[in-house]
Amino acid sequence: MKHKYLTLIILTSLAATAAAQAPFQLPNPGFEQWDGGYDSEPTHWNTFESCDGSYASLASSNHHYRRSGHRPGGSGNYYLTIYTKSTLGIKANGNMTTGRVHAGSMTASSSDNYNYTQRSNSNHCQPFTATPDSMYVWVSFYAGSSSSTAQIEAIIHGDNDFKAPNDFSNTSLFKGRATAQTTRTTSSASSMSWQQLKVPFVYSGSSSANYMLINMTTNKNAGAGDKNDSLSIDDIVFIYSAWLTDITVDGTTIEGFAKGKFKYAVHVDDLTAFSADNIGCTTEVGDASVEKTVATVDDTTVRVTLTVTAEDGTTQKVYNVTVTSGAPSDPLAIQNPEADIQTLVFPNPAKDYLTAACDGLLEIVDMQGRVVLSRHCCAGEQIAISHLPRGLYTAILDTNKKHKLVIH
Repeated sequence: MKHKYLTLIILTSLAATAAAQAPFQLPNPGFEQWDGGYDSEPTHWNTFESCDGSYASLASSNHHYRRSGHRPGGSGNYYLTIYTKSTLGIKANGNMTTGRVHAGSMTASSSDNYNYTQRSNSNHCQPFTATPDSMYVWVSFYAGSSSSTAQIEAIIHGDNDFKAPNDFSNTSLFKGRATAQTTRTTSSASSMSWQQLKVPFVYSGSSSANYMLINMTTNKNAGAGDKNDSLSIDDIVFIYSAWLTDITVDGTTIEGFAKGKFKYAVHVDDLTAFSADNIGCTTEVGDASVEKTVATVDDTTVRVTLTVTAEDGTTQKVYNVTVTSGAPSDPLAIQNPEADIQTLVFPNPAKDYLTAACDGLLEIVDMQGRVVLSRHCCAGEQIAISHLPRGLYTAILDTNKKHKLVIH
């Protein structure tokens, strides 16, 4: 008996409407915009120059500067460097924040010295209601001591003027934090050695997500390190998960499942008894959504597409399951599902940006064979493509993996 399937779209999980309105990345994350000259503050960022507290006038000298260039594979014109400075014999770590620096004591380790979100001042607070899964940031760190440890920390907190580090003991004030640390990447003050740090957010607090406070310092310990230790920072990116951790058929994990594998094939005895409910999946994070599309190829073959969209509403991964009964009409997909070309970038079609699915050298080639974009990428990294004309392209990774790409 012939069995007809209509294309069926089922939403198995929906992202919250409020989250769709959230800012999912920081403003000026690559330090391309500055309020003035090379020693002014980066736009949306603050340092000692705009600090408050009893010792604000003494501490207000610059501990940072703008430098020309960018991290490996980057495309910006500038990056940020902060450095440790000695004032009246007291070492003050380089310090940059989305909040405000409070200088309340001449003793570096005093609890009267902290960075905080100042909600009453839009220049010193960063509203943020999303819950990213990881933070990626590029750094180059010089320190006089090989044991010195620089730190970049992002705190998602509630509707309060959160103080760091003072308020970390009160879990009701914050929701989560990501802490990236590095020892020196170069032993020469005159050389750069960039590394990308990748750290997860840990959601151990109980507050809502209202603001983000980011603090960057040349040493995780106040007043530690050496004069002129310097931390350079470029391209802070928040990563949102669109991975699946399981695909099931009738409750049993599909054979050969791996979250980085995007095409599968299964065989059933009776396709007429098959429905979308037979295919299940589990997202890596609870705030991702899954769109399940079931479409008929012919009387013996059905294709199930699982499109996973992360909390940011744009990061996507697409998994495909070919279900057959009888003799398969698409034998390559059944006998050799690994033959499917690996997804290198997504979404596809794309408009203003791409997200790299893999690490490596990515090239975008137009129909005339011209390389219109070339850069070293890390999985999850976002790539601006708004400057490319609409049309058909080829995405190539490390010169040997490729797939077609549509820009519209």
